[in-house]
Amino acid sequence: MNIRLRSRFFPTLLLLCCALIASGCLTAERKELVFSIKPDGSGTGTLTFYNIKSIEEDGKDNSSHDYAELVKRYLKGTKFEESYPEYQNLRKRLYEENGKLNGQLTFDFKHYEDVGLYRHEGKGPWMYYIGNRSDVSVERFDTSNGSYPNDLLPIVFWPAEQTQLQIVNRFDDPGQAARSLLPLFKRFGTD
Repeated sequence: MNIRLRSRFFPTLLLLCCALIASGCLTAERKELVFSIKPDGSGTGTLTFYNIKSIEEDGKDNSSHDYAELVKRYLKGTKFEESYPEYQNLRKRLYEENGKLNGQLTFDFKHYEDVGLYRHEGKGPWMYYIGNRSDVSVERFDTSNGSYPNDLLPIVFWPAEQTQLQIVNRFDDPGQAARSLLPLFKRFGTD
C-alpha cells in the first residue's frame, strides 16, 4: 500500500464522521456514504448523517450548545476544508426530512485514492476499508451495494465495472438520553 493511500485510507470514512459527531456530544442514527466514480478515477462523494441528535451528559441537556457548534464550526466554518484539502467544492447543508434533522456533505475528488478507495495495482475490484474492530468504535456496518465479508475483514468490495458505491453505517446507541436537534433547526435555522 503506497504512502498516499495509507495516509488517507482509514481516515476517509471516519473523517467527516468523527469531526462532526465528536465535535461535542452529537450522534446520529446512521450515516450513508456514496461515491460516484468517473472513468478517469475522479468523482463525487456524498456523506449524509440521518437524525442528528445531542447526547445528554450527566442528565444535562447540551443540545443548544451542540447545535451552535454544529452550525458555527462545521456548517458555516471551515473545519472540514482545512482538515481535508483534497476534497474539492465541498458543499454542506442541514435539512429536515421525515421529522428528523439530517446533515449532508457533497464534494468532488481528483482521484479515488483521495477518498480511501483502493484497487490493486490500479485495476480490479473496488475496495474500501470501513474501520477497525475496536470496541471503542461508535459506528457499525449496516448495508452496502457491495459485498462485505464480515467484521474480521472490514472491507467492502465492488465489481470493477461498478461506478456507484454506497455504504451505510449505524451509530451505536449512546446509552444516554439524546435529543433531536430538529426543534433548534426549526427555531433558529442556520443564520
